[in-house]
Amino acid sequence: MHVSSQLRHDRPTGHRHDPGDVLSSLAMTMRYGHGQEIYTQDRPAEYWYRVVSGAARRITVQANGRRQIVDFLLPGDFFGFASRNAHLFAVEAIVEGTIVAVYPRERAEALADANPHLGRDIRTVTAAEIARLQTRILILGRIGSLGKVSAFLLEMAERLSSRPQAGRSGEDILLPMSRYDIADYLTLSVETVSRALTSLKQCGAIRLVGTRRVRIIHYDALEDSDE
Repeated sequence: MHVSSQLRHDRPTGHRHDPGDVLSSLAMTMRYGHGQEIYTQDRPAEYWYRVVSGAARRITVQANGRRQIVDFLLPGDFFGFASRNAHLFAVEAIVEGTIVAVYPRERAEALADANPHLGRDIRTVTAAEIARLQTRILILGRIGSLGKVSAFLLEMAERLSSRPQAGRSGEDILLPMSRYDIADYLTLSVETVSRALTSLKQCGAIRLVGTRRVRIIHYDALEDSDE
């Protein structure tokens, strides 16, 4: 794992005041390999984190040993905010060379208390984290596997697009996660995810270039694709 004191921002978060800029004086940057843990479940919540480049997954392991992915973390996303003194979930990198900014929690909280803009923007990014989890609930509420995969692609198109509203123009999106990750996020089998993607391709809703690059051709078809 590589540690550097230099923090760079590969993607703006869209906030008027970027909390990463204010917190940069506290930041260390860490580089992680694919599948490497950023922190473990039940680890003391001593730091805040932000994805600078690459991507990560927030996971939990169920009593039966099955992995469940509850969130994907993309460049610009903050994470690690905890309502108690330990993390409820583990976080792992899913892209080789993922870079994460790490902020000491106590110093960051003191800075947020002293800086009204930072305090407000931290509340904004925590609200965004809650909104992502609410979106996942809606995705899982879709009827059938085709509806779930379609809703997932729409979510990723919105989050990964490099231009505001670019998704409606058919911009390609490069998914950083594997189909196994998508399956564990949607509580489906990987075979079911693959069949759903093939069905969406055959009906002309999407175009697949390799296993991870997707172009959405007809948004309405995805939005109305409950089985």
